[in-house]
This record gives sequence, C-alpha cells and structure tokens, in this order.
Amino acid sequence: MVGPTDKPRPPADARGDFLSIFLQILTLGALLLSLASCTTPGAAPPAGNRAVPEASSFVFTDGIGREVRLDRSPQRIISLAPSVTEVLYLLGAGDRVIGVTAHCDWPEDARRKPIMGTLLSPNFETILAARPDLVIASTAGNDRASTLRLADLGVPLFVTAPRSVAGIFDTVLGISRIAGCPEKGQALAGEMHARLERIRQRLSGTPPTRAFFITWFEPLLAPGRQTFENDVLRFANVTTISADIDEFYPRFSLEQVLARDPDVVLTVQHEGSPLPDLKLLPGWNFLSAVKKDRVYILSELLQHPSPRFIDGLEELAMKLYPERFR
Repeated sequence: MVGPTDKPRPPADARGDFLSIFLQILTLGALLLSLASCTTPGAAPPAGNRAVPEASSFVFTDGIGREVRLDRSPQRIISLAPSVTEVLYLLGAGDRVIGVTAHCDWPEDARRKPIMGTLLSPNFETILAARPDLVIASTAGNDRASTLRLADLGVPLFVTAPRSVAGIFDTVLGISRIAGCPEKGQALAGEMHARLERIRQRLSGTPPTRAFFITWFEPLLAPGRQTFENDVLRFANVTTISADIDEFYPRFSLEQVLARDPDVVLTVQHEGSPLPDLKLLPGWNFLSAVKKDRVYILSELLQHPSPRFIDGLEELAMKLYPERFR
C-alpha cells in the first residue's frame, strides 16, 4: 500500500527554515505549559478557541478547513484512522475512545475497543448507535465522501490532514485542542521536536544518501516530489531518486533504477507485496546498493502519519549512519 498523498509545499529550504522556527516555538510552549492531563468531563474547551454567540459553544477549524462546533469537551470519541488513535492515546485520551476501525492496532488497548468499520467503509449505523460526542478522521486513509457523510448525518466530525511532517505537528495540536488537552499537545509536540533535533545534530555535516524508496514492488512504485515519504526521509538525510517527479507515486522500470543507481534501496514491511531477494532477480544485482548489501527493509512506522513515525526515522538513521549513533 502506498503512503498518504500530499499537497504542494514550499521549496525544501524555505520549508526547512519555517519548520525549524515553528518547532522552536512549540518547544518553548511545551516548557511553559504544565503536563496536565485532558480535561475532566463537561469541562469547557480552552480559551484559545474562538467562541461563537451561543453560550458555552466553541468552534474549531480542522485540517481541511471545516468548522466544527462543540458545546463541551468531548468525552465519547470515535477514531476512524490508526494515526488518529495513536495520537489520542499519546495525548492520554485513550480512556475516552469508544470506537476505532479494524485497522487500529496500537496500543494494545485499542484492539479491545468496539469496531466502527474500516478505513474506507465506516459503519454508519454502528457509529450513530454509539452516540459519539466527536468522530475524528484523517485524509491519510479515510475515504473523503464516506467520512463527510457522517457530518451530513449530524455527527460532529473533525478531519486531520497529516500530509507532511509539519502536518503531523498540526494534527497533534489540533486533536489536543478539540479534545480539551492543549497542554498535552504542546508537550507531545515538544518531545517530537527534541527527538528530530537529536537526529539532525547527529547527522549534521554528513553528505546525503541517495535512495530508491519502494512503496510497492509489483508494480514498482516510488514516492514523488510532493509525498509524505519524501518529506520524512529528508529528516534522515536521505534524497530519493524519485524526488524530482511531480507525480505522487510514479511507476518505475528496472532500467530507470539502474540508470540512477542509488546508494541504498529502502522499503517498509508489507504483507501484500513483500520485497523479494533482489540478488536473485535478473538485473537487480547490477545495482551498487544490491552489490554492497545496502537494501534495508524498515518498520512500517516510517509511513505512519502520527508521532510514531519518528521511531521509524530513528531506525533508518541508525542503519544508514551507524557511526553517528555509537
């Protein structure tokens, strides 16, 4: 399965400067705020959200620009995506999750929650019967039409859009605000920034690694310029040979890969399309990366549009630059 699609972003240098400043602000906010837990039942959303004329009613703007109105901090939350479930638990709000999808498998407690359908096919009847205060969906996996139908049915719906590393920070902060625990969101964002900064410092001064990242083997697909994968890989000092292609997930031929001859070949674990032993495939053994045993199968966490992607990023950085992590 290919990763989440992305929206156009500013040039890499400009985005890097902006993200660096943005992350520094988040860290300062995390230091100034206490590590409070999510608000108690019935507590009002934080004062930073815009109040609407009706008393005790608040409006939040989600990742796709929709306005979501809530009368109180939600106590019955349904998650429609694994990344959303992961964020809720990392914020300490797992006890308020009353339903998840069949794909939500972390943490272990999430496996015991009632199933509300799949990523692409939410079970509307089950969701309505659960009487949630809030349903949170994601552009990274959920079907837009099916998701928005819930809003048409009168269900409070908040949609996240974690299409880049900056988008993951926005998702954490957005969910923390609408869930009524902004302090936890600031603290989690601060921890994420600190981990990314440690990776950056360890890799400082090293030349970038040219990689061919395989998102699917048959057919052979790689991430294009404006994809989540390319954005994440830059934080591990990796430049993909497909990063100059505007198509989201272009199809490659072996001849194209041989012509660009990457330093390493990367992929993540897939049940449906596992990577075969490239040394045994005609043509692939001519690649420098294959000759030098620089083919790495990584944890799928690298493609998770949640804070857990940093676990996969650290794993990748240690494989590519082991001397920097001793």
